[in-house]
Amino acid sequence: MRTMSRVVVGALVVWLIAGCATQEEAPPQIDPADPVAPVVVPREPVLSEPGIASFRTADGTGFRTETIVTLPTGGPPAGRLVPTSSRDDVTLYVTRDGSVPSAANNWDGPIDPRAPRPISRPLEGVASYRIVAALDGGYSEPFTLTVIWEHEDDPDVGAPVFTVNGREVSGSVTIPVSGGDNPANRLEITCTYLSSMLYITRDGTQPSVDNFWRSQPCEGTYIWSPDPTSAEYRAITVWRGVGSPVASLDVEWSD
Repeated sequence: MRTMSRVVVGALVVWLIAGCATQEEAPPQIDPADPVAPVVVPREPVLSEPGIASFRTADGTGFRTETIVTLPTGGPPAGRLVPTSSRDDVTLYVTRDGSVPSAANNWDGPIDPRAPRPISRPLEGVASYRIVAALDGGYSEPFTLTVIWEHEDDPDVGAPVFTVNGREVSGSVTIPVSGGDNPANRLEITCTYLSSMLYITRDGTQPSVDNFWRSQPCEGTYIWSPDPTSAEYRAITVWRGVGSPVASLDVEWSD
């Protein structure tokens, strides 16, 4: 009888030890409310339709991704890199250091494909541009273009052009006075080369690098007047030492 008891007790101890070992080896259960529980991040959708994010030049030249091209410096139409998309409802992001663009990593902010600002460069060198399209939290694959920027040997510097509210004007015009915030009431001057320097006179005299009323880079240049006055504007543009013909416009700034 005593032997039988010992056998039963021994078996019970073995069973308890085996049970404890099994419990210790079982993987711990993680409470979903536990802050250390793994977080599953849903995969972002990818925009993949053709042309969703790419570049072209202002004169219409398109490119394939992962290519190397040579473009002229200074911002002539053939040297203006324009961000493009086959869709108008996306936002474009660009980098110029080879990194992958996103809303958190981009150069010069978000780009509306309906009104993109051209990219140009005044100095020679190499840059790697990448562009993506973004929509509803998803991104396209990066489109990559490596550009070798080089000076032209004989740049064709054209005369500046006067425009008012996007319309080219010549001869003489009347423009309302303003504070300069209304595009319809200011005189804009555009050039063949965005990086060229403008030299402007307002008294009808010949402008030059030594004779000017105002001198500034061409891109984004406009003039307005807060008071009624008359002016005989004459303007030239100079790029890498080459001067353009003179552009002339007489303006009556009126109430």
